[in-house]
Amino acid sequence: MAEPTSVQESSSVSEELQACLDYMRVDEDTDHRIENEFLPAAKAYLAGAGISEPSTTDSLYTLAVHALTLHYYDHRDAVGEEAPFPTGLRPIINQLKHSAAGCI
Repeated sequence: MAEPTSVQESSSVSEELQACLDYMRVDEDTDHRIENEFLPAAKAYLAGAGISEPSTTDSLYTLAVHALTLHYYDHRDAVGEEAPFPTGLRPIINQLKHSAAGCI
């Protein structure tokens, strides 16, 4: 018996976005803010930290993008004070920066 597909999987959602939605446990991106704002913002944050998007799959990079996207999504309505950075994400970013610099 075939596995049921979510609404997102049956539409024209990229594999990258679907993986991020699955990580976030979000059924669908109805207002497209995840696709158009949060996911690109996560990649831009990493790029600003000196971490380029890898040409091949890198599980640490993917985890960092998903965790940042979830963080932005969870705090999308926050006003007045900055939400704390996700626990465990800073060491992942440091590891990515060191590997990008050839330190590993």
